Order: sequence, then C-alpha cells, then structure tokens
Amino acid sequence: MGTAIHIELDILCLLILGVIAYQSIHNINQQTKRILFRNVVFGVGTALVLDILWLLVEGRLFPGAIHLNRIINALFLGAGVTIGCMWYLYVLETLGYKISRAAEALILTPGIVFILLNLISIRTEWIFSVSPENIYSHGPLFWVQMIGAYGMLFVSLFHIMICLFTRKDALSRMLIRKLLLFYIIPVTGALASIPFIGMPGTWTCAAISIVLIYIDDLDNEILRDGLTGLNNRKTLDAAFAGYTRQIPAEKQLYLFMIDLDNFKQINDSLGHTTGDSALKAAASILAQTMADIKHRLRKY
Repeated sequence: MGTAIHIELDILCLLILGVIAYQSIHNINQQTKRILFRNVVFGVGTALVLDILWLLVEGRLFPGAIHLNRIINALFLGAGVTIGCMWYLYVLETLGYKISRAAEALILTPGIVFILLNLISIRTEWIFSVSPENIYSHGPLFWVQMIGAYGMLFVSLFHIMICLFTRKDALSRMLIRKLLLFYIIPVTGALASIPFIGMPGTWTCAAISIVLIYIDDLDNEILRDGLTGLNNRKTLDAAFAGYTRQIPAEKQLYLFMIDLDNFKQINDSLGHTTGDSALKAAASILAQTMADIKHRLRKY
C-alpha cells in the first residue's frame, strides 16, 4: 500500500510538472531565466520518473532486474547533484548575474562527475549496492554523494544569503525572499527521508516548491511589469480602492505622477537596451524610496 501511494504521489507531481513545462515551452517569453527554470522542471521530472521505475523494480526478481535496478539508482543519484547545479544557474540568473559559457560549464561539472561516479559504482559499489535479492542499500562512500547533492544546494543558498545582506533595494530583496522559500519544503522532505529508504521526500517536495514558484511568477506577470518589476496598470484600481477604504472621510488622498525627463533621447542616442537599463534603475530607486518612506511612517 505504501509503495502504491508513493507511486501515485510521484505520478501526480510528474503530471503537474508536465503541464508547467508545456506552458513554459509555448510561452512567448523565452528569456534565459525562464529557460533555466524549465531545465530545473525537466530535471525534477526526470528524478520522479526514475523514482517510479525504482519502486516498480526494487525487490522484484526477473531477468535483468538487478542490473536495471543498479542503472536506475546510478542515474537517480547522479540526477540529484545535476539538478542542484541547474538550480544554482537559475539562482544566479534570477539575482541578475551574467553567466558566461565557461561559468555555466564549470557549474554543471559536478553533476557530470557524480553521474559518472555513480555509474562506476554499479561495479565498485562505492556509493550504493544492490543485493542478490534486488534490494538497494547505501555504499561505504555514500557520504560523498550526500556532500555533492547538498553541497550544490548549500553553495546556491550561501550566494543567496550574501545577496540578502549586501543588497538593499526592495526589488532584489523581494526576489531573494522568494528564492529562500524554495529550500524549506525540499530540505524538510529530504531530511525526513534520510533514515527511511524509499520514503517520498526530496523530489516530491521539490515539485511542490516548483509549483509555488511558478504560481508566483504567473502572479508577477499579471500584476507586475516584466521589465521593471513594479506594479502595472492592472493593480492601480485595486490599490486605489484599498487606500480609499483605509483613509477616513475627512482626510485627503494624493496621487503623484512622475515622468523621466529626456528618456526618448536615451533610446535614440544610446539604444533601447540602455533605455531599458535606465528604466530598471529608475524603478529600483522609486521602489527603495517608497520602502524608506513606509519604514519612516511606521515610526510615527
């Protein structure tokens, strides 16, 4: 019964990720950040497929079953590190870093190394072993696998924490908080499943976090400008209605409108890419200014 529930849960998560991947592929927005997020979706989906195959093969004896179980486990464990590498690339892109081809290859290298290491373990049983009864168990160097898998997540988390303490603009801090939320569910599931081989853990929980990030991105696309990250026209009516309800009848509500002087000249003389950078810089200044004003008003 437990195995059946585990498989059903994996299939449900896999179907949801399939919908997200399909929508992402056919979305008109094909920015690097979206492509990297889609790679993470594909990676977690692959891990779920391998998990399902393992559940169907584990403990069953048929021609080639033991060898098949070894291959599935080698790919599954290698995928754990590879997905961490993909997530790190997504984190860097989300935080606004420019990733060169050389840097991308370097970040993906641990994933390739651990896939090869686990494939070698089919013979050596360093990382894992499969008994004559076709039962999986940890090998003497399984701790190396754990360092690789959690190490990549720790590196990306460490990078996020550095940005949390060094970046003060409101838009960056909003993105950082969203990235931090990703870790809570998968890490909790992973830690809970360590003592119990076969218990649903890391990848089912990672799928849930991906869904939450995807929903948040959809909300941002609806409510926020894609370039600056500021609230767009669709949120004005709701915001205005909320402010009018909060302000007593005897008080007045003021609306300020601003314009960027000579912005057209930036586009005409320096190009639209520079113009986009100017808009994002202005948006960041406005967001930080409003955050400072709100902070000061709370003191009174």
